[in-house]
Amino acid sequence: MIALVPEDDLPPETSPSLAEPLVLARGDVDLVFLNVESWGTATELGQLQADPRVAHKLRILVRPEYHPVHSDVASYLSDLYLTHLVAFGHVYPVDGGRVARVPSADRLVLMIAERHRQVRALYPDFIK
Repeated sequence: MIALVPEDDLPPETSPSLAEPLVLARGDVDLVFLNVESWGTATELGQLQADPRVAHKLRILVRPEYHPVHSDVASYLSDLYLTHLVAFGHVYPVDGGRVARVPSADRLVLMIAERHRQVRALYPDFIK
């Protein structure tokens, strides 16, 4: 296994927003972990999730209070987490330090099914 930290491993004169998608789309890159802790990584998530060469590799790490399954926070970013969760899975609550809310099976099924319906209707090729 080889770990790549773009901030450390890409040439400093290269724009990260241009170079990272190219590097992460390579066939020898299997997983891309993204810990969303700032507006910069939130922007990076939006860019990488929109890239079909990278989106399926993403493993998103998010605090439980912003995770769509464990929180009722209504924000664009939480909404993006839910779409990614439905389309690709791999949105993990991390570093909570507290007890996370766990939804009922009925609530979870309805949430995931409704978002799946929306994604299928608006982006039919998004979910494989």
